[in-house]
Amino acid sequence: MNLLAIDTSTSSTVLGLQKGDAVFDHTVRDVRTHSREILPSISALLGEAELTLGELDGIVFGQGPGSFTGLRIAVGVVQGLAYGADLAVIPVSSMAVLAQTRVNHEGPIFVALSARLEEIYYGIYQLTSGVAIATAAEGVTDVADLDETAMGDWHLVTDVPHLQDSISRSLGVSFSEVSSETVPTVNHLLTLGLDRRAAGGSVSALEATPVYLREQVASR
Repeated sequence: MNLLAIDTSTSSTVLGLQKGDAVFDHTVRDVRTHSREILPSISALLGEAELTLGELDGIVFGQGPGSFTGLRIAVGVVQGLAYGADLAVIPVSSMAVLAQTRVNHEGPIFVALSARLEEIYYGIYQLTSGVAIATAAEGVTDVADLDETAMGDWHLVTDVPHLQDSISRSLGVSFSEVSSETVPTVNHLLTLGLDRRAAGGSVSALEATPVYLREQVASR
């Protein structure tokens, strides 16, 4: 299986390529590289793996939520490459990828990311057979408006650790572990991409779209 993996939903440019059992990683933690370096980096990855774009089986990409600019860049690149080479696209939730990094955690995982305007993007996940599965719809909200949920051994993944206590109170749970590492990784992006592909989650180039979540709020 040959797959290209892309996520620019955060301040990092996460790029990787799987060729069979080998994984090539080109992740740069600098938001300025999103538009300037992404295409040259993809070319370099293909060269390192000795593959052409047409030899790929698909492109996995983090569709958000996250940085508006970053998501637009990712979608533009993915659509252009996939359309030109007639490749399938496999969109995955960028928050689910962060939950996937907690692969050794058995309880529920709450992901909370800054959405600005004193709001958070949030999602609840459970690892099933080693894959992070959303147990409720992802959303955007004020921390105070979070609904109480079931008790359990919870893990929090967040880029707003100062809101940990407020999130805990609103949910009515305590967190046994807290992680502030909120940059997706190539391996976890590929894991979710392979799972989604196997489940029939591939789409065409023109169907590759970002998830902003704020649009859902505006349409209510």
